[in-house]
Amino acid sequence: MMNKKNTGFSASGGKTLACLFLGSCLMFAGCETSMAPRKDDRGKEAFVSAPQVAFQPEKVKKDIEEFIESCTAENGLIASFSNSSPYFFGMDTGLFHTCYYGKMGYLEDQVFTYDIALAVIGLLLLGKREEAEQILDVFEEEFYLKKNGRKGFFNSYALTSRIPVQELHLGSDGDRIHAGPTLWVAIAALNHTKIVRNTRYLGFVLDALDWCRTELTYFRFPDGERGGVSMGFGWGPEWSKIFSTEHNIDYFAVLRMLDEIYEESPDEVRAIFKEKNIDQAWLRDEMKHIGRWLYQIVFDKEYYCFIAGVNEFGVDRLKILDGSSWGLGGVGPENFEKWGIDLDRLIKSTESYFCSTYELPNGKIIKGFDFTDAEGTGYSRDPLVWFEGTGQMIIAYNELSSYYKKKGYLERANRYRSKAISYTNDIFAFSYYYELDGALPYMAILLKEKQVVKTLKYEWEIPRGRGGEWVRSVSSTMWFLYAVSDFYNSMKWSLD
Repeated sequence: MMNKKNTGFSASGGKTLACLFLGSCLMFAGCETSMAPRKDDRGKEAFVSAPQVAFQPEKVKKDIEEFIESCTAENGLIASFSNSSPYFFGMDTGLFHTCYYGKMGYLEDQVFTYDIALAVIGLLLLGKREEAEQILDVFEEEFYLKKNGRKGFFNSYALTSRIPVQELHLGSDGDRIHAGPTLWVAIAALNHTKIVRNTRYLGFVLDALDWCRTELTYFRFPDGERGGVSMGFGWGPEWSKIFSTEHNIDYFAVLRMLDEIYEESPDEVRAIFKEKNIDQAWLRDEMKHIGRWLYQIVFDKEYYCFIAGVNEFGVDRLKILDGSSWGLGGVGPENFEKWGIDLDRLIKSTESYFCSTYELPNGKIIKGFDFTDAEGTGYSRDPLVWFEGTGQMIIAYNELSSYYKKKGYLERANRYRSKAISYTNDIFAFSYYYELDGALPYMAILLKEKQVVKTLKYEWEIPRGRGGEWVRSVSSTMWFLYAVSDFYNSMKWSLD
């Protein structure tokens, strides 16, 4: 049973927060503090030879907006999948069972915390501030509710939760509370700060950061220094002994964004950090230790890519895409170079291990990326286009392009910008060929209602569609939305 905790905030709209100062006048709106709009200098220098997207971005955004609306329940929550099969596979029985939701697909009452955090960012990009804040308010309150004696977010919730009349109901992932989903809600809240120019959720983000450093276990180097943070709690293996590359990149991204906010802020905002016992010196020291773990433990010098992390048996050498994709977006090319990582070589190895293709019935080849390589899938399936990860790589390519452009390496900048546009065009071609109108499935494989294919050799069934149709995925679609929104990077503070 979850017990409510006093968050220290008054009713919605009454949080007393200071304003970030960006060299402009402070603008106050009631008890909340607004920030002066920042100048956005993106796109002022055209690339000489980079191709352009082969579609109208505004039309795609409108279609995606309609998709989000179709997944939104009356309580404001957003289902992670639509058009899913009514059958779920029972691991204990080895049989398929009809979903107890009746005509609803077995995934359609699921709100995965990471997915809805992405959707909040998407709503903000689409100008849907009220809808985004409605979700953030619910999840901010949920964070402080005790779950088995701990704060945080469950990995998933039921779409049919009767909020605000009742609390959120547990989803299909059980009582797992993991760092990554919790940090992605914090990232969504920081994107509210960035886009809306308002510090409404800063206190909550700092509490989420404190949760990481106080509730999670640190990896320890032989010299006793701390490294990455553990995954969390809940049913399954001993999560306190598992250290995920993906989740630690999320953590680094939050630290980096808060460091930049602190750097830009006047004393009024720094007082909020002080109240939470977080200052810039600690933020930078924590990034140093997380960075050491990312480079020394989970960056494989032989493969020249990132591996999954560390578990109770030692280093997990499963090759993973998100070390490169999220790493370039959330850690940043400048930090990778600082650690001695050759960026061009990283991309070359990433493409060699993870690139995949899909052929449309009209003969067009769609290019994208998979979770891992053939060894990681156990050779149980062919390489597949993972649309969420491909969207992440699109943002990574654009980050590299911006980085090289600043350094004056225009040929490299143009090359990576061209890759970002090319993959975006391919995703567009897939979505509209199958009349998904901007939405995307999780992966480019059309499964039968009773067919199990896994993303990795040991986990994660690929969603099955109703009647063998495509399942629409919020996470995949949101990364596509970021791509068509001028390659928006949700994992960093600056807009350049």
